[in-house]
Amino acid sequence: MSIKKIISAALIFISNATFAELQITNATVRLLPPSVPNTSAYFTVRNTGDQDITLIGGQTKIASKAELHNHIMHGDVMRMEKQNAVVVPAGKTLIFAPGGLHMMIFGLTESLNKSQTVTLNLLTQDGQQIRFDAIVVSPNQHSHH
Repeated sequence: MSIKKIISAALIFISNATFAELQITNATVRLLPPSVPNTSAYFTVRNTGDQDITLIGGQTKIASKAELHNHIMHGDVMRMEKQNAVVVPAGKTLIFAPGGLHMMIFGLTESLNKSQTVTLNLLTQDGQQIRFDAIVVSPNQHSHH
């Protein structure tokens, strides 16, 4: 095996090992009418590592931007607010679900179709991009209710 192949294989192994600490499951994107330019994504994030991981944003090729948001009560009014950081504690699971934490997807660059698979990324404070796939579903099909 050439040295180039060995280095490539080692880099792939190191990258996968680093990302293996965050497991993302049950990922869905809300299907809305084609005239609506924004949508949201929901998923479960489990930190299998022994250190907290801080998420600072999102990214996707299907839209101009993606941000982490949460619904927060302000007096008697529930408002959606951008989250500059979301900590996934070591050994814990966070659920991004309707009415709570979620990824807002702004400025869709393509129409979405039911059952379509889209790729999303979570961005960490230490510069990692955790890539995962999500299925486009009707609003009443989210498994996180």
